[in-house]
Amino acid sequence: MNARDKISLAFKSFRTLFFPDICLCCGRRLSEGEHSLCTFCRVDLPQTGQWLSRDNEVYALFIDREPITAASSFFFYDKGGKAARLVQNIKFRGQRRAGEELGRWFGRVLKEESSLYKGADVLVPLPLHPLRKMWRGYNQSEYIARGMGASMHLEVDTLSVVRRRYTRPQSHTTDREERRKNMKNVFQVVHPERIENKHIILVDDVVTTGSTLLACVSEIFHKVPSCRISIATLSYSSHHPFR
Repeated sequence: MNARDKISLAFKSFRTLFFPDICLCCGRRLSEGEHSLCTFCRVDLPQTGQWLSRDNEVYALFIDREPITAASSFFFYDKGGKAARLVQNIKFRGQRRAGEELGRWFGRVLKEESSLYKGADVLVPLPLHPLRKMWRGYNQSEYIARGMGASMHLEVDTLSVVRRRYTRPQSHTTDREERRKNMKNVFQVVHPERIENKHIILVDDVVTTGSTLLACVSEIFHKVPSCRISIATLSYSSHHPFR
């Protein structure tokens, strides 16, 4: 072991001693080789299996309105549950690494287990309005998409679609029609040439009624009818509006 390796190992040992990595679900100290989640919590997270078939709740949210190719979520979002705590940590508590790590996991599952996402060309994280991104400091969907891109060997496109209108959070109402109105004319495709004739995967952290994602899908199809769109979110909440 050379001097650089010894210094690196000593620094890592010091950091681990005084600033130990902990599981974002249960708070336990992580063991060697674990990242963001302990092995027990990884096994215990409520996976949906929706990526195996179009016969699922998330796909049903969109297909009657727009001709999407596929839609699925990785986990069920239950209030107070492990997936909910993870999403809140990623979204509001700066846990970007956890978003990227879970994105890697989800991307690996889609690549290895799902035929619905085969042939996808690019990942498009659902954009935040610049003011909200400045306030939060980052777009959590970008980090999820980065992780997915690393596993699926796909580009992450953050330039083609923007959020041009600032809106109140969707969690302020549970009414579907109000949510739909709140999302009117929110998104804009500014570089249609980048996604023409491509199969894009629109990525977000959580889907409830689907109104936010549907508004983005509708705008993309309106401006770029030649593309195909699939949806992949980290979690699905049918009873607890979050976005």
